[in-house]
Amino acid sequence: MSKVAVITGGTSGIGLDVAKDLAESGDWRVKLIGSNSQRGQEAARSIQKAEFCQADVAKYIDLAKVFDSIFAEFGRIDFVFANAGVAELEDFFAAQPDAGIPPEPPLGLMQINLDGAVNTVYLAMHYFRRSSKPLSGMKNLILTSSIGGLYPCARTPVYSATKHGIVGLTRSIADKLWQEGVRVNAICPGVVKPALLTDELEALSPQEVQIPIQYVTGLVRKLLAGDDLTDGKGCTVPSSKLFSKTLHISHDAFFFIDQPEFHDESGRLTWEAMMERWKTESS
Repeated sequence: MSKVAVITGGTSGIGLDVAKDLAESGDWRVKLIGSNSQRGQEAARSIQKAEFCQADVAKYIDLAKVFDSIFAEFGRIDFVFANAGVAELEDFFAAQPDAGIPPEPPLGLMQINLDGAVNTVYLAMHYFRRSSKPLSGMKNLILTSSIGGLYPCARTPVYSATKHGIVGLTRSIADKLWQEGVRVNAICPGVVKPALLTDELEALSPQEVQIPIQYVTGLVRKLLAGDDLTDGKGCTVPSSKLFSKTLHISHDAFFFIDQPEFHDESGRLTWEAMMERWKTESS
């Protein structure tokens, strides 16, 4: 029996390349989720053992129906790639007319990038719990953030805020889900080639910083394998600790990014309470 992968934002870019890689391995059945029917059907036809399911990740009921139909078909889900996201095209800092109330800020991408990720994570958690045991290793949930989720980005501040949210979501859920046999990690790529979203972005990104999409896909496969992993600085994370990790993907290397250090004991104890670690230690 093949393992089952669900990929949001699976009809182009990183999502599509990961889908192709999984399907070609022969071990996976892949479901591509996207909002554009034509592009989705074309993507599915290009991949054996892949099918397209139309849904807007920001609309919970639509996405939930797709997850439920996938589970009804296979009785299992082994990997969810919460990858759907859009770029920020509006100028957040643009001056507005002096008279009257300015138009609403560009919040539509927040619904896709952040609300969509929360919807996807929530549904993945539910159907992972209902699924049979994985055929090998653990179940996996990988979220796509960005270099803009690690560092400030004045050019796209709303996009950056959503991607910071993805990192926070990953770190907040990973400990609990690890206890249920689910490995949760986030990838934070820079500018991926050929998944560049606009000509303007490509012009701003010299060739030496562009990341081959195959490198990102290869790293996703390594996370799914769950073996010990060593980053570009020689930091090795053993298989038993390969969860709740944030991986910044640079041009030809990746780096584990730790959460901020605590500056005093009070901060550390507050965080332990927020993570319910006191409850775990006392039980």
